Amino acid sequence: MRSSLFRMAAAIGVTAGLAAGAMAFDTPTIYTHTNILAAGNYNDGTNSSDLTLIIQLEAGGQIIFDEGVEVLYHMPTEDVDGWTTPEFDDSIWDEAITSIGYNDGDDNTEVANGLNSLYTRYNFGIPNAADIKFITLRVDYDDSYIFWLNGTEIARTANIATLSASPEIPAWDVSKVVDSMPDIEATKVPAGKPNPDRWDEPVTPFEQDVHETIHVIEIDVDFGGGTVLAVEPGGKLTTSWGNLKRR
Repeated sequence: MRSSLFRMAAAIGVTAGLAAGAMAFDTPTIYTHTNILAAGNYNDGTNSSDLTLIIQLEAGGQIIFDEGVEVLYHMPTEDVDGWTTPEFDDSIWDEAITSIGYNDGDDNTEVANGLNSLYTRYNFGIPNAADIKFITLRVDYDDSYIFWLNGTEIARTANIATLSASPEIPAWDVSKVVDSMPDIEATKVPAGKPNPDRWDEPVTPFEQDVHETIHVIEIDVDFGGGTVLAVEPGGKLTTSWGNLKRR
């Protein structure tokens, strides 16, 4: 099923007004116990001075995760097959606290400069998922991002879409040439676990990229049961997130 998923925050200000979005993706499915959000953060050129991606997810009036949550991440030097899918084996990926990036003082985990991209995978449950009709994402970012929820693409910034259109999974170095896409500066809010001031920053409609503002995106969802991970007849998980050793 195709649906207009995004009820974008349209007002540039502290209070977000919602407007109908022009972009449509397949409706993602959510689960009560196990969900996987795969997030690609893409830089404007290898020599870009900074990189960050900070995500808050709200469902049913509850904050499911925010800045300061534990994730698995990978700094690719080549394409990684299947990394956006729930069943991907990420057991050799590194563990860290979000956000992950460098410079500007807005990251809880600092990594080396000069990345083309950075991949993260969030594992989380959603209480009362059967009763939830939509989720809300709030995003502070530099320079661009793409999200896949339980294997379904749910968001792609306008700037990275100029280099790689949906549903393509871009090459790890798709934006390696400086100025190949518009660069975006994150807000100047310092890192926190979380820093609640971040989500009081001005809001830009999702289909636009504006310096030092955030995106607020509402996404319609379907309910799929207990877990996105495959289960054997005996009830044992056949795939896992980091072998579930770190949760």
